[in-house]
Amino acid sequence: FVKNLHEGIDNKQLYDTFSLFGNILSCKVVCDRETGKSKGYGYVHYETHEAAKNAIEKLDGMLIDGKEVQVGVFMRRDNRPGVNDFTNCFIKNLPLDWTEDKLKEEFSKFGEIVSASISMGVRKKKPAKKEKKAAPAAPDDEESKEEASNAEGDSTTKEGEDKPAQDAADTASEEKTESKEESSDSKKEEDAPPSEESREQEQEQSPPTPSSLGFGFVNFSTHEAAVAAIEAMNDKEITCTDPDSGETITRTLFVGRAQKKSERQQELRAKYEAEKMDRIAKFQGVNLYVKNLDDSVSDDTLREEFSTMGTITSARVMRDLKSGVSRGFGFVCYSTPEDATRAVNEMNGKLIAGKPIFVALAQRRDVRRAQLEAQHNQARGGAGGNPPGQPGMMRGPMAGPMGG
Repeated sequence: FVKNLHEGIDNKQLYDTFSLFGNILSCKVVCDRETGKSKGYGYVHYETHEAAKNAIEKLDGMLIDGKEVQVGVFMRRDNRPGVNDFTNCFIKNLPLDWTEDKLKEEFSKFGEIVSASISMGVRKKKPAKKEKKAAPAAPDDEESKEEASNAEGDSTTKEGEDKPAQDAADTASEEKTESKEESSDSKKEEDAPPSEESREQEQEQSPPTPSSLGFGFVNFSTHEAAVAAIEAMNDKEITCTDPDSGETITRTLFVGRAQKKSERQQELRAKYEAEKMDRIAKFQGVNLYVKNLDDSVSDDTLREEFSTMGTITSARVMRDLKSGVSRGFGFVCYSTPEDATRAVNEMNGKLIAGKPIFVALAQRRDVRRAQLEAQHNQARGGAGGNPPGQPGMMRGPMAGPMGG
């Protein structure tokens, strides 16, 4: 294994450098798939162990194109020393009002902290419900009386009659005062503080400020401190205030070893496969597959028909997710293999809702496919005569022997 290579070194240059110490079976510089640039490391596979040992002794620490390369025996990730001596912890479900100082304060009791950080970003908030606007208030009785009296006063002047000069002067002065009041009102509106709706619009237009995303990392100086933090803080309940709703809530912390995305996916995949195998082993020999069911058969009908054979733990008819119509098959699970065997022997071919059902032990899809292929190959091998298309036999247009 060769690392710290210059990005300009390709497969040929790596081969020319390492071929001086023995016969090379394969040689490769690892490159990025998208850019095609070197990742700075590669592999050289020698034919003999002695050649690899000589290359390590001569080239380890040597300057190649201005960079000091490191050469050593390749080891799998699981076998590398110190792979389990982690110091970096991943914490999620953090209270949203915690700061990095608060994070250090809570975890510093387990040992010296090298660094602590909380991931910041823009959280997606649920849209708040808008309050209904109140209906406009009805006019008071006194105001309506005044308006009615003004209307009566105006109606006393007949059409075609001129108003007195005093009335004209009064109307002129009233128009001036109204214009002054309108101008003063417009100034007041300009000087008035912005309403809540305008503030919400300004907040939507302005870029949102980053806040805590609820997870972070704490890197300790020793492995023992990281293990102690995981044992003490994982699954710990913390009471805090939700900054969005203002309600008091309880959060359960998750604290574990910080992993790369590939390592986490590999671990989850292995966990899923283990759970799958445990589930298969649990239901091995007790789960039955039932097909050719009528559309009218329900879960209760299936359980009732098979309950005479033994204790049933579950019975289900498989249905279409959208329409809910039966797919014509289902599963019946017994508590013991003896009850399941009895049900296969006595229920297979029985009429349910006027249709003969097929009952057999449930199998995994790959196992069932392999079994069917084996049966098919055995049937073809046992059949007499030459199979169609066998060499040495001419066949006519309709697959019949020619000249018969």
